[in-house]
Amino acid sequence: MKTILKYGIEFLIVTFGVFLGMYVSELQNEKKVKIEKEKSISYILEELENNKKNIKKSITYHQAIKTEIDSVTPTLLEKDVYATYFGNHKFRHNELKGWNGITLAEVVNTAFEGAKISGIIKEYDIGLIYKVSKIYNLQKGYTELGNSILDRMININSSAKVIDVLVSIQLMTNDLLIYEKKILSEIESIETEIKKSYLN
Repeated sequence: MKTILKYGIEFLIVTFGVFLGMYVSELQNEKKVKIEKEKSISYILEELENNKKNIKKSITYHQAIKTEIDSVTPTLLEKDVYATYFGNHKFRHNELKGWNGITLAEVVNTAFEGAKISGIIKEYDIGLIYKVSKIYNLQKGYTELGNSILDRMININSSAKVIDVLVSIQLMTNDLLIYEKKILSEIESIETEIKKSYLN
């Protein structure tokens, strides 16, 4: 009887020890995941903040060029608009005040991609994943549109008309600008939420 009681007590001690070890290990793992999650979210927040700064600069430039192009186009006659671009004397895009080329903001996605590759993103709240993914998808579309406008401008040749150049610039000062304002709005919307709800 004493032997059974002795082994029973030993069994309970070992079982409790194993359980305690697993519990402590689980707590440590949860703490580690929480730290990694917060670190990942803070990296994304920092990345979005940098993207926001670049987008703001781009918005300022595109709005300035929009003002210029909107003041120039009414002065062009139909024959001017459909004249061959090279050799015409009525419109030269590089003479626009403040002209610095077809530009787009540099928007990066390193922190977001890192969160996906590491798998830590699965620890995010589903609402946060949706909102952050939406911003990065907007940024992707923005970059693709910007590159297509840049390609269009680069591929202008000797047969190009003034209208071809005007359309490229108007795409930059309208469509690209709309994208920039949308991304800026989305970033500003989520920044406060992240700081309030997801970071200590």
